[in-house]
Amino acid sequence: MELAKTGRWLVVLLLGLLTLAPPARAQQPVSQLAQLRQQYPTEKAVYLDYRQEITVEVKGDSVQVLARHHYDMLHLGAQSAMYAPDQVYSSHFNRLQSIEARTLVPAGNGYKPLKVAEFKDKFEIRPGIFFDDVRVVSFAYPAVAPGVRTVCDYTVRHSDARFLMPFHFASYVPVRHAELVITAPRTVRLNTKQFNIPAGKVTYTRQEKGSNVVYRWTAEDLPAAAHEADGPEGSYYLPHLVYFVEEAQVNGQARRLLGGVPELYSLYSGFVKNLDKQESPALRRVVDSLSVGARTEPEKVARIYYWVQDHVRYIAFENGLRGFIPHDAGRVYASRYGDCKDMANLLHEMLRMAGVKSYRTWIGTRDLPYHYAELATPGVDNHMITTYEPSPGQYVFLDATSKYTPYGMPSSMIQGKDALLALDAAHSKVVSVPVMERQRSQTVDSSVVVLDGAAGLRGTGRLALSGYAKVRQSYALDGLDPTDEAKLVKNLVERGNNKFFIDKYAVHHLDARDQPLTVDYEYRLQDYVQRLDDEVYVNLNLDQSYAADRLDPAKRTLARVNEYHHTNRIRTEFEVPAGYDVTYLPPNTEGRDEMLGFSIRYARQGNKIIQQKEIYVNYLLLEPARFSQWNAVVDQLNAAYRDAIILKRKKA
Repeated sequence: MELAKTGRWLVVLLLGLLTLAPPARAQQPVSQLAQLRQQYPTEKAVYLDYRQEITVEVKGDSVQVLARHHYDMLHLGAQSAMYAPDQVYSSHFNRLQSIEARTLVPAGNGYKPLKVAEFKDKFEIRPGIFFDDVRVVSFAYPAVAPGVRTVCDYTVRHSDARFLMPFHFASYVPVRHAELVITAPRTVRLNTKQFNIPAGKVTYTRQEKGSNVVYRWTAEDLPAAAHEADGPEGSYYLPHLVYFVEEAQVNGQARRLLGGVPELYSLYSGFVKNLDKQESPALRRVVDSLSVGARTEPEKVARIYYWVQDHVRYIAFENGLRGFIPHDAGRVYASRYGDCKDMANLLHEMLRMAGVKSYRTWIGTRDLPYHYAELATPGVDNHMITTYEPSPGQYVFLDATSKYTPYGMPSSMIQGKDALLALDAAHSKVVSVPVMERQRSQTVDSSVVVLDGAAGLRGTGRLALSGYAKVRQSYALDGLDPTDEAKLVKNLVERGNNKFFIDKYAVHHLDARDQPLTVDYEYRLQDYVQRLDDEVYVNLNLDQSYAADRLDPAKRTLARVNEYHHTNRIRTEFEVPAGYDVTYLPPNTEGRDEMLGFSIRYARQGNKIIQQKEIYVNYLLLEPARFSQWNAVVDQLNAAYRDAIILKRKKA
């Protein structure tokens, strides 16, 4: 999916979180290294100084920003050589003006500088990006070893003050001193928003100097940022400050830049005001053919939505303002590819041709924690979709880039987010995208199993996936060769132990969005059944999802992210072999919490035992404060998983 616009300023955070500050405190190299190794015994390096000096300038009819960056890292351990390669990014919106880097090697009571001699400048190539105007300057510090310092200074000019990067006080290694200094003319009104900053951790001062005002924020001794593979993006928990220019005197007139949704929408509406001045006859014919026979307006909308999903290939294109301005619908139709804004505008124009009212819509994915009410800047959103309003106040969010998402569901990555609807050239509206209930995304697995030899099971089953569960696996299955498809299907239905084998399978309804994706399969499971004398123990909990999912609050400090709410339903029918009695049937059990719950029920029907199991997961962001509740249900679930049915051979 596209992360076009905020990538302009998040790229520095995601690929480095560069730490910068005033000249390092004078200290002898040997004593400084010993002190910091003692303070940070497990860290590879530490930033001594982390500084950004921002100067706001009014030049002609534009408000620009000059950003001077300085960062100074002390290397503590041999493994810190991994930080020797470094990169600095720039683009249409933030032009690199100068760069200098050096290694400071201990020499007596001071340091000897070794300058970086080679800087490689090229366009960045990222997977899924057709063209990206982001340039990267790569270099490597020489002679990196414990005790040396690596220092970089570079200057970037932001040609438009509305597209600025937030300042992060913390980084991937500890930060001794972080500082942001902003100098702006008195005629410029600056605003800031703080996120995840503990009370008293950051010191703020404001000082007037002649015709300028100097704003300063400093922080000391910040620990390294935590990291978890399934944790939220850094902006959810890292202390950072977003600064933006609300108003400036330009050519003697007060100009509003940002501040609220009206100012942000004024910027965005300018990006789309000149689109589709001339209708495409070829596109009109496609729309007319799709509209024929549609009994209702929602059916017509769904047909057009699916057509765009099926016939336009998503390819991101980021080049200056083209990172914000869509192409005309006719051009996207003719080329059959586009990025999120191209596909959103194409869908919007096709619906207009069909006589359906829809809205171009700006939205942030769940990678971003912000809401328009607290922060109305281009950093709040990074995606574009189309919104259909079948009745007043009822919205259908159509994300054409999400190929397998069915009509009526938003793409999973925008659930719970603010959507900015373009009502007309001058008016907009912010609405909330709903979070889909767990019943909308189900995994239903039904199988029949029998004993196979002394210790195995043999069975047939059907797996049916709906909602986001289907979307995820449809993407995974799309375009696979037979070998890779077989591996994926095995992972989907695997159960019991590592001696699970699929003998035959068939996938159905991959491209039928309004039907569950189904997999019919036949399988064998070896060395699973336990025998003791004349008793046989069969655990029907072949699938033990979440058995190993306890979260240790002593080790984990970050919340955990989940893509969507979902429900798993598993029905296992076991045929009691001839010559055996059932001497023990596990009791029905359940455990329920808002975030996680389950029920397991057993029933005897003739010579069959039927287990019905349901597990639901009901969160998008699981905060550490709720880990104990989660763990309590996991413990109950594990206890239930251990219970097996017992069969006993009948006496002759």
